[in-house]
Amino acid sequence: MLDLFFLNSLTDMTLAYNRSYNIPMVIVSVLIAIFASFCSLEMVDRLARGDQRYLWLSIGALILGGGVWAMHFIGMLAFQLDCEVTYDPWITGLSVLPGIFAAAVALNIVTSKKVTLNKLLLSGIVMASGIGLMHYSGMAAIRLDGILRYNLNLFILSLAAAVCLSVAALSIKTFLSGLPGITSPSVSSLIGGIVLGGAISSMHYIAMEAAYFVHAQANGDARVIAATSPNILAIAVICIAVLLIFSGLMFTYLGMKIAHARTRINAILASTSQGFVMMDRDGIITECNQAMLVLMGTDKQSLVGRFYRGLISTDNSSVMQANYRMEARLNRPDGSLLPCLIDSNSITDDSGERIYSFALFSDISQRIADETELRESETQFRALLESTPDPMVILNSYGLIGIVNHQAEDLLGYSKNELLGDPIDILLTDEAHHIFAKLRENYIDNAQAGPVGKQQELRVKTKEGREIPVEVSFSPINTSKGLLIAAALRDISQRKMAESALARSEIKFRTLYVSTSEAVILWDERGFFDCNDATLAIFGCATKEGFYTKQPSDFSPPQQPCGRNSSDCSKEAIAKALEQGSHSFEWLHRRIDNGKDFPAEVVLSSMELDGKLVLLGTVRDITDRKQYEEKLLQLAEAKSQLLQSEKMATIGQLAAGVAHELNNPIAFVYSNLGTFESYVKDILEITAACQTGLHHDDLANVIALQAEKNFEYLKSDIFELITESKDGITRMRKIVEDLKNFSRVGEPDWQSADLQKGLESTLNIVWNELKYKCVVIKNYSDDLPQIRCIASQLNQVFMNLLVNAGHAIEEKGEITITTRVCPSDNTAIQVLITDTGAGIAPENLKRIFDPFFTTKPVGQGTGLGLSITWGIIAKHHGTIEVSSTVGVGSTFTITLPVDQYDA
Repeated sequence: MLDLFFLNSLTDMTLAYNRSYNIPMVIVSVLIAIFASFCSLEMVDRLARGDQRYLWLSIGALILGGGVWAMHFIGMLAFQLDCEVTYDPWITGLSVLPGIFAAAVALNIVTSKKVTLNKLLLSGIVMASGIGLMHYSGMAAIRLDGILRYNLNLFILSLAAAVCLSVAALSIKTFLSGLPGITSPSVSSLIGGIVLGGAISSMHYIAMEAAYFVHAQANGDARVIAATSPNILAIAVICIAVLLIFSGLMFTYLGMKIAHARTRINAILASTSQGFVMMDRDGIITECNQAMLVLMGTDKQSLVGRFYRGLISTDNSSVMQANYRMEARLNRPDGSLLPCLIDSNSITDDSGERIYSFALFSDISQRIADETELRESETQFRALLESTPDPMVILNSYGLIGIVNHQAEDLLGYSKNELLGDPIDILLTDEAHHIFAKLRENYIDNAQAGPVGKQQELRVKTKEGREIPVEVSFSPINTSKGLLIAAALRDISQRKMAESALARSEIKFRTLYVSTSEAVILWDERGFFDCNDATLAIFGCATKEGFYTKQPSDFSPPQQPCGRNSSDCSKEAIAKALEQGSHSFEWLHRRIDNGKDFPAEVVLSSMELDGKLVLLGTVRDITDRKQYEEKLLQLAEAKSQLLQSEKMATIGQLAAGVAHELNNPIAFVYSNLGTFESYVKDILEITAACQTGLHHDDLANVIALQAEKNFEYLKSDIFELITESKDGITRMRKIVEDLKNFSRVGEPDWQSADLQKGLESTLNIVWNELKYKCVVIKNYSDDLPQIRCIASQLNQVFMNLLVNAGHAIEEKGEITITTRVCPSDNTAIQVLITDTGAGIAPENLKRIFDPFFTTKPVGQGTGLGLSITWGIIAKHHGTIEVSSTVGVGSTFTITLPVDQYDA
């Protein structure tokens, strides 16, 4: 079967027609192939994108396929044989189709988004197959007097060359397009076109070398086939070639124009901060710029192919129709929402059907933040305006009130609605109108002028017509709507009244300054510069001028009573006054006229006067007070001695009873000691007998002696004697300690003490006075707190009351001692001493605490006991109350605080 296509003997080659080439036409055919390849690659590279991709791919395929076909038949026309050659018109026409189809497939592959090596190999093979199929189908259209046979080796070589060069051409185009140094896509298209054109030409002319046209007589075939004249074919090929050249030039020119326009658009879109997306008729994103990727925070592959509506989050999607402008939020891949301003437009065809649409996204997050900040600033300004203590009125350039705060409403009596939009004149008195006239001149009519002034005083009118003095501060505020004037009003009615009061106070002070008996002196670092008339009298100076020439040291002795130097002490006092603001102390002064010293009470105060620091000194002569205090000290000493005398007198009255109390334990201790002495003698005698019996084995005498001395009783009784004696000694020691406490001279410091222990100690001392006619009942509280007191003084109070209670009972009676927390005040305690004695007559109840008052016979009392008792309780910030019924008895109630805060 292969014999129908390929040479099978050298004889066939000898019968082949002679052939030759028209070199110019060969060159033309090669240029046609290169030009068609360049035009098709350039066109699809620039234009085959988006919705128009397949349209431009089809045009590119027609140009490349037509170029291959034109190149082939121009090459055929350049091929010359020794016989007449014609062409079958149908096969000639149909032979263009494989080239167009192969070009379409190859161009589609190399212009896809991702080009791999496998795709390049596939596109090269498809392109080579199309070229080969077109060539050999075109060869089949030849009609001549003979048959066509091919050299098998050259046939295979032509196909291999077509495949290799096609793959190389498409690879070069793809490789060069991806190089960063290639700025123009035409360079890669030109090089790729040259290689691809060379592939087409190489395949053609290698295949032509493989073709042999053998005389028909060689195999007895004498057919002569009628076909298209070569001249007609030449004309057709020339027309098609011209058409291809023209189309290629035109489409290349248009492609470059469109590419340049696209480049400019891409440059604009790349340089703008607005995001750009393009969508097809179905709303799928087909293109975007870098700014859009930045806004979205993603890459192009993730964005292209998504639905446009999926990018946008809005509360009103109904406005997203055709052309619109709206604010919405952009759904970013990380889940965040970016506020954007969207401008969208659609391109439609003649029927109104949308072809594609595009949208511009402007990031308005900063604008929203600025607007939010502006609103916050306005809110803060309003809050500041409302929170400022001063009334505020803000005017526009026409003198109309634009803003007021509630303080202004309170001051002026107008509501906000009544003031807004009204002229400022309604608030000004007649004499204050010139202020606004000057304000208009300085701030509104003349922008270059300076301020009216920092503060001005004027009077404003309230709604009721009342005039209020105010202090006004004007401040200009430049806004986008013009100049505003802010007026801060401060009601100075109180200040005016204070100034008036201060003037009156100054008159009073000056009156006191002149009329006071105390010395009032002012001095600074240079010395005295003012004083009143009393100063001259106290210090013995004749005139103020003479006083001003003196120094403070001139009015003091060299030393103070404490023994320190007066100069050093005065420096310390002045330093304290300057540091603390005021300092009071006592000082020994000396008169100038007679040199007599006198004590004084001095108060130094530092103050600022006319911008400089001065000292104000007041000096009071306390000679009379010191003499009075000395007398009080003498009286206090006498009182202390009297108190001690009363205490000793009371103890003296109890001395017999105390002696009796001591005598009883002394008596039985003495008796016990005599018995103990007898027991010791017997024990020693028995001990001596025991020692003698041990040496002579005479135990019978020892036993007899023990029986005689009643040794068994002696052993038990001796310890009872010791115990009784120790009890007696303990009783004596307790009595002595209680006496010692009561006879102590001077008073100890304040301290916490248990009053119930004090009552027990006092009962031990006075017990001999009470035990023969009184029964003492003790109602002590279990939770009575200790109190801060001078315990020895309170013990004297208890002794006085208990002794008086015993004296009030003539024969038999009861004394009840009760301690408790005060029922009406849990910070105080109470001690109640109740007796069933004779009672106190009503006329004597008011006098029982008076000094030297007594109802006892002469010689039996000093009348100071209850007076001293009242004084001690008062010193403890307590109270003592008495209730009594004649013939029934009396109750003394002592109430004392638990804490003494000033003790």
